[in-house]
Amino acid sequence: MRHETKKISRIVDELTTLFLKEDTNEVDFKIKKEPDQTIIEIIDYRTHFEEAYIEQLRGTLNIQRQWEIEEYYWQLTGETDYDEELCLVGVMIDEAIVEKRDGNLYMRLVRYHK
Repeated sequence: MRHETKKISRIVDELTTLFLKEDTNEVDFKIKKEPDQTIIEIIDYRTHFEEAYIEQLRGTLNIQRQWEIEEYYWQLTGETDYDEELCLVGVMIDEAIVEKRDGNLYMRLVRYHK
C-alpha cells in the first residue's frame, strides 16, 4: 500500500496531539512493524482521562476500518476538528484496545497490511 509509513506517522501524530492537549506528564509510544501488521502501543502514565472519556475513546477507535477510502482519509487528518481526527484514526486501524489500569492508560492499536 502506498504511503504506509506516512499513515503510521499520522496516526501517532494525532494521538500525540491528544495526549499533549490533556497536559499528559509522561507518555510512551512503541511502534512495532511486522510482516503482516503494525502495532502501536501507548502508555499514558498517571492519566488525566476519566473513565467516561476512555469509554468514548475506545468506541471511536474501534469503528470498522475502511480500506477502500483510506487513501483519502489519511490525507485529511490534521485538517479537521479534534473529534473527527480521532474518527479518521479509527477508520485507519483494525483493532484498538484501550484500558485504564493502576491509574495508567494503555492503548494497543493494530493496523493490518493488505
